[in-house]
Amino acid sequence: SRTVSGVVEAVSPAVVHVHVEGHRSGTGQGSGSGVIVAPDGIVLTNNHVVEGARSIALTLDDGSRFAAHPVGRDPDTDLAVLRAVTQDRLPFAGLADSRTLRPGQIAIAIGNPLGFDATVTAGVVSALGRSLRAKNGRLIDDVIQTDAAINPGNSGGPLVSSAGEVIGINTAVIMGAQGICFAVASNTAQFVLGEIVRHGRVRRAYIGLG
Repeated sequence: SRTVSGVVEAVSPAVVHVHVEGHRSGTGQGSGSGVIVAPDGIVLTNNHVVEGARSIALTLDDGSRFAAHPVGRDPDTDLAVLRAVTQDRLPFAGLADSRTLRPGQIAIAIGNPLGFDATVTAGVVSALGRSLRAKNGRLIDDVIQTDAAINPGNSGGPLVSSAGEVIGINTAVIMGAQGICFAVASNTAQFVLGEIVRHGRVRRAYIGLG
């Protein structure tokens, strides 16, 4: 328990509540979670959290609130990159090398499920190398399966190791199942982040066959 509480104390300041106006769901607003991965306010979250948004705001663990704008989105991995509109240096969490993960390792999810800010759940890495279909039909590879409870609103928040590093971005749960939740691996997130920061989008090769 001391390990989990220590990780939460270290990482929670970098976890944000993402508030969206003009959400794609048609409800006019939505919310999710995100994690700051660079001190200049670069935030990773899910694409489905911010898709179609007219405006985005971020609330930090200490109650600070900032506007944010999208840097780029990648529907193929259900990831998006935001930048907080602030000159302040923000707390951030580092991305782990997900290739070093092993089933059975501690996994800690931090986010805002159902609007309950700064909620923590813990479990283990249940399996590695899963595939998950994105909302656009493309398969997301190298997905982490965990039994750490993930609920609506956790989307985009970090899955964290006992070392306090982000091992994945929480993205989905199988409704009706218990303890079967998924996160996009940190190495995939690192690749998408690099592509979006450099090019504004993820560039992929294709051969045009169907």
